[in-house]
Amino acid sequence: MSDFTITIVGTGVIGTSLGLALKQDKDPLRVLGHDKELAKAKAGVKQGAFDRAEWNLVNACEKADLIILAIPLSGIRSTLEAIAPYLKRGAVISDTAASKATVLDWAKELLPEHAHFVGGNPIVQTTGPGHEHASASLFQQKLYCLTPAPFADEQAVQLLVGLVKLVGAKPFFVDAAEHDGLVSAVTHLPALLSVSLVKTLASQNSWREIRKLAGGLFEQVSSAATGDPDAVKDDFLINRQNLIRWLDAYLAQLGDLRALLTAADETDETLVEIMDQAIVERQNWLTDYQQGRFIDPELKSPEIERRGLMKQLIGIGR
Repeated sequence: MSDFTITIVGTGVIGTSLGLALKQDKDPLRVLGHDKELAKAKAGVKQGAFDRAEWNLVNACEKADLIILAIPLSGIRSTLEAIAPYLKRGAVISDTAASKATVLDWAKELLPEHAHFVGGNPIVQTTGPGHEHASASLFQQKLYCLTPAPFADEQAVQLLVGLVKLVGAKPFFVDAAEHDGLVSAVTHLPALLSVSLVKTLASQNSWREIRKLAGGLFEQVSSAATGDPDAVKDDFLINRQNLIRWLDAYLAQLGDLRALLTAADETDETLVEIMDQAIVERQNWLTDYQQGRFIDPELKSPEIERRGLMKQLIGIGR
């Protein structure tokens, strides 16, 4: 086993899946797991995702070459504050949050000059938040956004590129502000819509009867109304400007649909055309997403062979 050490802070579905994917290699890295609930980290050890569960955050991070914060956005700043004085020289830190500009600002403010931060966000579809939903194949053929800080060392960036490829994902470099604007449309807006849908129906006097008839479609559309309320609130507020812009566009579209429903008769084809466009666009997106067809060949990162990748990684962080 390589002595290159990766510490994953947060052993939910993303953190545990990263550990499982890293341990698939023939020359696996040394992977430590830390979670504020030690039992969850120990469960990850039993699953084969981590070599050891470390209950103390500082102990888990002070000797690590690479630290991945697989925790909610609300916990990242306090975690960076806690580990910053103890980071080894050349340590590389990354995260998996859906908001990048704010995290980069925190990293610039809090981390010592001898540490390097490279923001990350894997674009994956999970079946639940807990470690029991983790899978070594979660990242296969999926985009993994990388938003390096302007002050990040080039070797640190290449370390993250190698890691992303090692877990089977496709590195996708994107500006942090652009990332946040786009992700708000497909992450924070759906979450807000889910909350609105549930709140609208649950506030009706007929909710006791409505809920009896709610099935798979309601479950899908409302599925984003989950998680820790404080964490979801923080996501909304930190991304409020982007979210308000997308919400305005969505409300305008709803207004157009309402007007069509009000004025339409049985022979009106406009609604059919709108439905057809939406169905085709969604199917095209779903096919590309499932087959991993999102990278332009001209922009494709150089291939990194799995064989010998560990030798490439060892020492980069030092």
